[in-house]
Order: sequence, then structure tokens, then C-alpha cells
Amino acid sequence: MIRLNAFFKVKEGVTTALVKTLADELVELSRKDEGNKGYDLFESATQPGVFMFCETWENKLCLARHTRSDHFTRIVPEIEKLTDGGLSIEQFER
Repeated sequence: MIRLNAFFKVKEGVTTALVKTLADELVELSRKDEGNKGYDLFESATQPGVFMFCETWENKLCLARHTRSDHFTRIVPEIEKLTDGGLSIEQFER
């Protein structure tokens, strides 16, 4: 089992609504990917504009397939354009 937490901060001047629209689409489609055990977006309660994708995958192969999926390769670069510094990823395994 793999847990992936991807953190990002929205650029100043970018509305969080735009980010949430893209992120919600990514979450919805990613939950349908083979081997996905959970996929959610959280917004920081203490730092405005800071978000975290929290993903759980059955194994490395399923995660690798996800990162090559059409929705991932289309949406993630769009989200990254709206961030201050891109996504910071922490991966955990059990």
C-alpha cells in the first residue's frame, strides 16, 4: 500500500475556486483508476491557499499507471501553473 501526500500553495492573485475546479475533476477521475484506495483534496485550516492531495494506492504499478493517465497528464500541469513552487510530494509505504 502506498500513501502519497502532495502539498502546494496557490500563487497570490489566483482564486482558490479555479484550483478547486481542476482538483475536483482530478479527484473524481482518479478515484476510478485501477488500484486507487482513496483520493481526496484538503485545504489547510491554518494557512490560506495551501492544499494537499491525499492519495492511497494498492501498489507502485497502480500509482505509475495513474501518473501516466490522460486525466493526470492533462490536469496536474494546469494545477502546477497556479502554484507557488509546484507540488511537494511525500510518499509513504506500508
